[in-house]
Amino acid sequence: MSRLGSTLVPAATAAVLILAALSGCATRIPPGLELDTPKAAWSAFRQHYCVRPGGEGVRVRASLYYSRIKPTKRTNRTLISLWGDFDGPMRLDVSASIGTLLAHIREDDSGLLVFYPEDQKAYAHKNSVLGATRLGMPFPFSLSELAHALSGDFSGLAPRRYAKTEAEGGNYAFTFAGGLTRRIVLDRWGRPVRLEGLTSRSRDARQWAFTVDRFEDAPEGRVPLPDKLTLSLDNGERGVLHIKSRELMLAAWPARSLALELPEDVVPIRLDNGYTDETTGDIPVIHEDKQ
Repeated sequence: MSRLGSTLVPAATAAVLILAALSGCATRIPPGLELDTPKAAWSAFRQHYCVRPGGEGVRVRASLYYSRIKPTKRTNRTLISLWGDFDGPMRLDVSASIGTLLAHIREDDSGLLVFYPEDQKAYAHKNSVLGATRLGMPFPFSLSELAHALSGDFSGLAPRRYAKTEAEGGNYAFTFAGGLTRRIVLDRWGRPVRLEGLTSRSRDARQWAFTVDRFEDAPEGRVPLPDKLTLSLDNGERGVLHIKSRELMLAAWPARSLALELPEDVVPIRLDNGYTDETTGDIPVIHEDKQ
């Protein structure tokens, strides 16, 4: 960048913040503007990446490269299809690269339901995050939160106010007091590049990290959406998502498109017997390995 350019960028940022202070509200920060202060980056993040996506629902197709190191080292590549309403149920189908369906998953207000057609077994849990971790799936947060994030809305994962900030390389790192999300790293354009937190407040909670490795090439003036993401847990489980297609739906999905009907002879195995509150940690561990 030229000396003139490096002078104009901070000046533009300062002008945006001054106007915001004078008007008493948050002046819109254009996407793609390089920001020279943590406060400006946070404001851009809240404006661009903490707003409800347009439309009523979403459909995302992606490839998932999964790896783990315990109890044995293992890797596999699957295809996922995620669809549902932003304010309603979410569905997720997992299939092998050759097209064989491996799992059908549904999340709604009652929790998580997972059906493995090959084994003809189903599992359910009132808490979708804890249910997924019990089954060995690297989802450190709900499918709804994942769908929102893939659509550019991180508001379900981002506290409104940070406790402190510090420089991290060429980025800005923000930490939070309490809550499940403990840390967010933004780049100098206010884009989220890493989030860190806990799966629950229970004593057996796992630490997770959610990294945005690449953003799409968006036209000038449009907020770029995540294109490649990595989900990881502190036990070595790791899933890399490559977005293949993403579509925002103008209308809500028909109820039949979001249903997950089980065969008549399949009764879901409850994983939440004795579960009352995520703060207690009194949840049985399922040792069966479904990966």
